[in-house]
Amino acid sequence: MIPDMKPTVSRSRGFTLIELLVVIAIIAILIGLLLPAVQKVREAAARMKCSNNLKQIALALHSHHDAYSNLPPGQWNTNGANVTYYNRGCWVPHVWSFMEQDSAFRDYKTYMDAGGSADSYPNAKRVFTGFVCPSDPFGGKIVTAASFPNQGFHGNYVACAATTVFNPAGDSTGTKRDGIMYAQSKTRFADVTDGLSNTLLLSELNVVADTTSHDIRGRYFNSYDGNCLFSTLNPPNTNVADVDVNCINVPGRAPCTVSGSNSVQHARSSHTGGVNATLGDGSVRFIPNGVDPTVYLGLGSRAGGEVAGSY
Repeated sequence: MIPDMKPTVSRSRGFTLIELLVVIAIIAILIGLLLPAVQKVREAAARMKCSNNLKQIALALHSHHDAYSNLPPGQWNTNGANVTYYNRGCWVPHVWSFMEQDSAFRDYKTYMDAGGSADSYPNAKRVFTGFVCPSDPFGGKIVTAASFPNQGFHGNYVACAATTVFNPAGDSTGTKRDGIMYAQSKTRFADVTDGLSNTLLLSELNVVADTTSHDIRGRYFNSYDGNCLFSTLNPPNTNVADVDVNCINVPGRAPCTVSGSNSVQHARSSHTGGVNATLGDGSVRFIPNGVDPTVYLGLGSRAGGEVAGSY
């Protein structure tokens, strides 16, 4: 006779509170380790996109030179400030027709009524993604404060005008500067005797959100006072303040002092450690914040005779 056998009951044991806390802690540690890596990958992709944007703009500038035998003026101003309309602008719209944006260039108004708003000029508010750095949270700004009127599209890419300060606001005479594109300039590649591979053409700036005032840095519509330009007076992302007729001081990211004379903008970016920049030959480099100031200063002149160092 087979003895009675009691069925075996399998009882699964749940997690204890301590074990659950350990698992949660491990997951939190893994997330903490992965997030910086994900952010680095994301920033690397954004920096590469930014670099490609600059490359395409440089190619368009070369096409402009092929068509007209000179680069467009860095900025221009024929009417000053105390008139019924402002007739002023910068180099940016001049390259759109070489970037498959013919209609934008044809329809773009280079002037606006004195004291007016970009609301009256719909094309001024059109955002060109090729001029926006994906790392800048305010790139492509039209207006960021309800209390302030629209001022048109603001981009991140600027042309190298000088190793010094720019012209005072409203100066239409185009006092000659030593960079490749400055007020009233019509630079030919033959004028760049330092060599196109040794001379900066383009770089970046940080766009600043408007509050109760307006920051003009990077404003392409109705441009003046060096909105679309930069200087190599100080290295990238310097703590030395920019000087502009309208700007908002953002220490660490985009410091600025308001003044109507001796304006200057420095190359700045939201990338870690430096800025993207394009040389006159169209090549794109990443210039670190710690670049030798003397070397960087020399890169800003077109015919200074400096011997380019490593950077």
